Amino acid sequence: MGHPFRCITNNPMLIDRGFTDLEYYETDVLELFRVVFQKVNCGYRLLTHPLTGSIRPDITPYKTVLLSGTAGTIDMESVTLIGKAIRYAEDLYRLRDIPVYKKWGKAAREDFQLIDLSIIERALEVEEMGK
Repeated sequence: MGHPFRCITNNPMLIDRGFTDLEYYETDVLELFRVVFQKVNCGYRLLTHPLTGSIRPDITPYKTVLLSGTAGTIDMESVTLIGKAIRYAEDLYRLRDIPVYKKWGKAAREDFQLIDLSIIERALEVEEMGK
C-alpha cells in the first residue's frame, strides 16, 4: 500500500499489513501517545484521533495513530488533541496500581489487536471513498 501517511502503532498485527511507513513501538498506549506528541511537534499532523473507538487507554493495550506523510508547520489542533489524550491516559493510569491492560490474557490481547486493526482499516476505507 502506498499511503501518504505515517502509521504509528504498538499493535503487532499491523506489522505485515503492507504499510510503507509503519513505525512499530513495543510500548503501552501512553508511551505511544508521547511518541506521537513528539512527531506532532516536528510538524506531522494527526489524521486519526488518538482516542478513536470507545475503549479507554488504560483498558486496551493497543493503539494505532495515523499522521500526515510529511512534516509541515506545527498544527496546533493536533498538538492540542494529542496533549489532551496524554493527560487523559495519565489520569486513567493513576487510578490503579496495575493498569487493566496488563491483566489481559493472550486471547483478549489478540481481540484488542483486531479491534485496533479494524478501526484503522475502516478509517482507510473512508479515506479512499472520499477521494
